[in-house]
Amino acid sequence: MAEPTLPEQVTKLYDLIAGYHATHLLEIGRELGVWEAITTKPGITSEALAERLGTDTFYTDVLARTAFAFEILERDGAGWRMAPHFDQILGTPDATFYLGTAASTHFMVGEDYPDYPRRFRESARVPYQQHGKPFMEAVATGLRSLPRIFTDFVLPRLPNLAARLEAGAHVLDVGCGAGYALAHLAERFPKVTCVGVDNEPYSIELANRLIAERGLKARCEARLMGAERLAEDGAYDVATSFLVIHEIDPKEKPAAFAAVARALKPGGSFVIFDETYPTTDAELRTMPSRFAALAQWFELTWGNRVNTQPELAELCRGAGLRIAEETRFSRFYIGVATRANLDVL
Repeated sequence: MAEPTLPEQVTKLYDLIAGYHATHLLEIGRELGVWEAITTKPGITSEALAERLGTDTFYTDVLARTAFAFEILERDGAGWRMAPHFDQILGTPDATFYLGTAASTHFMVGEDYPDYPRRFRESARVPYQQHGKPFMEAVATGLRSLPRIFTDFVLPRLPNLAARLEAGAHVLDVGCGAGYALAHLAERFPKVTCVGVDNEPYSIELANRLIAERGLKARCEARLMGAERLAEDGAYDVATSFLVIHEIDPKEKPAAFAAVARALKPGGSFVIFDETYPTTDAELRTMPSRFAALAQWFELTWGNRVNTQPELAELCRGAGLRIAEETRFSRFYIGVATRANLDVL
């Protein structure tokens, strides 16, 4: 492969910077209602869109053309339509894979960056729990689609696990956050009972509020505790974790895995839904695996560690768990680890 030229590298730099502005474009479009309006009425012109939203016509047309440049919109006669699947991703809040709030979540995450030089020089750590309530609410909202993605797109590939949930599993959600996985699993599987644990008090408050609002208190509860403090041996059929393993303090991960293993019934399953750090240079430079490296970057000073897939397998083995099934969905790794018999733990 020929070495890139100086002009090509300059263009690459501007392409990288363009991502910053495109992220703002996504959020501004969401706040104005652009994506939902175009999803609702494909082919709408810039003039009609501006009239519908009560916005300046020229500004609206520039927004639409810029979204077209980034392949978010497509031409539809004299008007616009969402590019394939972006009607679900950006324009339909009830869709399983709705990610319309992703940009605003990353703006919150990006508020750490001005302090990065100091943190690098002082080896400073600012844990997730110290980021404040608005931050936690934004992250919880940004991740609420993950359990739906799991049940709609991933679970059909895991028929044994699906059958266990359908039959009425007792589920432990590790790092339950604001409780969206608890509520979704309980609503999706009427026989399931769920317990969530998290070490962040405000998240548990949000989770119990959500459980009450959804009328699920008879089958769901959220408890303030870290996974390493679980003391219920052999109580659960299934344990789940949605983008949580990489947030556990690296020193505490073996104990957390061991506690989850003890909490499972023999033959019980631990579902790891997370990102895995690339293990090759090619993966570091390829989407979507590159995003895991980026996640490690923007969560770097929280004290988080994104594990590689082999590291996750080793954590499971150390706890008496065996990875029985593995699959991927976009940037996400899903591993189902099974607990061995009691006498081998």
